[in-house]
Amino acid sequence: MKATVTGSLLALMMASVPLAAQEKTVVDLEQAYRSALQNNFGLRSEQAALKGEEAATREAWSGVLPQLDATASYGHSRFTRDFGVNSSITDTDEHTSYNVNLSQVVYSAKTFRTIGRANAGEERARQQLRNRSLETGYSAIEAYLAAQALAREIEVLENERASHSRRLEQMERMLSRKLASRADVLEAQATVDQTEADLTGLRTRYRAARQNFTAVTGLPLTEVQLAPLDEEQWRKTPEILQREWSAIALENSGRLGIAAADLDFARATRKFERAGHQPEIYLNARYSENDTFATNLREETRVEVQLRLPLYKGGATSARTRQAAYREEASKLELQHREQLVKVEVARLVEGLEGSYETIRALETARQSGLASLEAAERGFASGVRSLTNLLDARSRLASVERDKVREIYGNLQMQYELQQVAGVLGQQWLP
Repeated sequence: MKATVTGSLLALMMASVPLAAQEKTVVDLEQAYRSALQNNFGLRSEQAALKGEEAATREAWSGVLPQLDATASYGHSRFTRDFGVNSSITDTDEHTSYNVNLSQVVYSAKTFRTIGRANAGEERARQQLRNRSLETGYSAIEAYLAAQALAREIEVLENERASHSRRLEQMERMLSRKLASRADVLEAQATVDQTEADLTGLRTRYRAARQNFTAVTGLPLTEVQLAPLDEEQWRKTPEILQREWSAIALENSGRLGIAAADLDFARATRKFERAGHQPEIYLNARYSENDTFATNLREETRVEVQLRLPLYKGGATSARTRQAAYREEASKLELQHREQLVKVEVARLVEGLEGSYETIRALETARQSGLASLEAAERGFASGVRSLTNLLDARSRLASVERDKVREIYGNLQMQYELQQVAGVLGQQWLP
């Protein structure tokens, strides 16, 4: 089933791509998000659970509808009738019986509370599905951003390696003309080797990130490629932080939705158990037809109102009511606990975004300084007033700043989406 859904999604995307570009289908962040929601088995499990709770609600409603049944029986009996001392008759009989019974609840608090509890269970399953969707969607976004961030780091490091390789070739030519020492060549070679080692580590992490992306979204990166992100989205951080995220989270959080639904279910369960103390009234109707020597009642039609009054069941009803009350109190405290956790999580992400925004701005300034420093080092090296070590250090510092900036930008974007997930509004920007 997963392969079928994935294949359908890929076919749909490839149909909209020109033939010249069908070597690899380009997948953007929204497509990765939707693919994860379609292919995730955990979500399918929650969807099946919701359908089960919907059926349970329908079952609960059946308790207030008429209950009608019919029975028919046929049998053979042998009997002896005693008429006095030494006087009896033994005979056989074939008997038939037909019955139609109708029962309709007039008042039953327990039956009505059963419907309320079933509705609460259905809502709880719906909130669990919604929260699972938020978590799955965020996992897809996180995997997408992780792969893209590593790809960008590799790009920066490959540029650095190319620069160091050119410098190594220059040193080797200068050595052949006796304009550089063997130590300079070895130092340039060591720098290239170190950069290559860093690249190897990044590529290993990138392959792991690709596998994680495929596992989460069901989209193999051997067949698709990720569309580049707009890295300038980090500049919208001040605008994003103007929203009242704490209030949004308290209203829409998936985790709080589950906790609130748990509380409603516990409350409905307490009402259901307490209803076990209350009387019930039923309207019963019955029609019977008999053909047997065992009775002279051949046909009967009966209509009655029945009162059922619970008197004593060994204290079971009271015990279940107390259990439900304690569970309701526990659910209430759990809801308050989760509200505190959500507030703390929102505050953490807001502060993290504020710090990330300032860090990226500082890294931009550092990059400009690094470019100026590299340019000065190149001019100084060409004129003989700066050493090769100074030049290589300047290039490495610039690459380090660029890598830090890439990591911080993608970290900023990830926190933006994580904040939306915690607040329960993730994916709303892609709704039709």
